[in-house]
Amino acid sequence: MRASLAAVALFPAYALATFSISSPSSSEFWVFNSSNSINWTSTEGDPTSFNIDIINLENTTLNGAFSIASGVANNLSFEVTDVTLVPGDNYICQFVNSSNITQIFANSSTFSVKPAGTTPASPVSASSAASSGSSGSATSGTSGSSTASGSAAGSSSTSNGASSFLTPKSAIIAAGVMGLAALAI
Repeated sequence: MRASLAAVALFPAYALATFSISSPSSSEFWVFNSSNSINWTSTEGDPTSFNIDIINLENTTLNGAFSIASGVANNLSFEVTDVTLVPGDNYICQFVNSSNITQIFANSSTFSVKPAGTTPASPVSASSAASSGSSGSATSGTSGSSTASGSAAGSSSTSNGASSFLTPKSAIIAAGVMGLAALAI
């Protein structure tokens, strides 16, 4: 019994974050050299701030994580201005623990960055994503948006490959499996 409690205690509270990134998404791309939105849903108890990183899953346009903002308030929306990510596919947006960059709170679905001049995709709002079947509910706290600008052109960030794609649900399942394994011992 003590072993199972110890196994569950190893998972910090933030492993249970329930952010759901609604945009960018596979149906909502970003456009080079323009403003682009990040929208999400959140539930009570989620972190009040976090960092936002962009990753290219195939490392074709980025070499590791590219940090676009630090200490972002959990306001359900963030505006990224003057996006200079190389046009391409297989980007993801990650919400990362500000105190422990190896702890990933949420990942967006893959999205593309289109060349300058492309007509932007219609934005997906946090409220419409919640009403269309997305899990979680928006917090009723402070509303508003934040902005940042960044450039990945010529970026030479390095990655140690320690990025985790552990979702909140899989973290709970992993905790349960570890607890059951400890009980079996």
